[in-house]
Amino acid sequence: MDSWFSWRALDLLLFQAIYDLGVPTIVAEAITHVATKGGVWAVIGLTMLAFGRGRNRRTGAAIALGLVVHVLLLEAVIKHAVARPRPFVTLGLVLRDALVDPASFSFPSGHSAASFLGAWVLGSRFPRLRVPLLCVAGLVALSRVQLGAHYPTDVICGALFGLILGVAMVRLFRVADDGLETNPETPVAPNAS
Repeated sequence: MDSWFSWRALDLLLFQAIYDLGVPTIVAEAITHVATKGGVWAVIGLTMLAFGRGRNRRTGAAIALGLVVHVLLLEAVIKHAVARPRPFVTLGLVLRDALVDPASFSFPSGHSAASFLGAWVLGSRFPRLRVPLLCVAGLVALSRVQLGAHYPTDVICGALFGLILGVAMVRLFRVADDGLETNPETPVAPNAS
């Protein structure tokens, strides 16, 4: 029981530190809305699904299906099962995000889950972009706390959910370069035996 209270105290301490960072609300909202309703991740995924070929199309499908699973499992089931009130409600603070429904629940963070899912899948397709994409996802997660919509544990668990779902989608759709796919425009050298 004591560990629960120490984790809760640490969660509150970290929340207050991030909430008080002094980031202009307009900047934090711009960062957070990259992932609102799947945001840029959904646009990228659907575009790749509609216009891509081969692994690019599979990447789009992985993002799209991942976002659907995210909404069905995290948003519709887990959030309502846990029913954790948002920090601005329980702590009597100002909610800085105009698009948050005050009656919605806090745990886990859907924005963080969607962002880490999208970043992982795209980063698996384009490995050089993995670190920058994960940094964007991290900024989205931090912005959720800074705006008063989530506790740090909400965004950490949302990020973990998104990463696990992203890994599953990458494997399911064979997004990562496994060396088995050849470029049809590249001629294959005949076997010199």
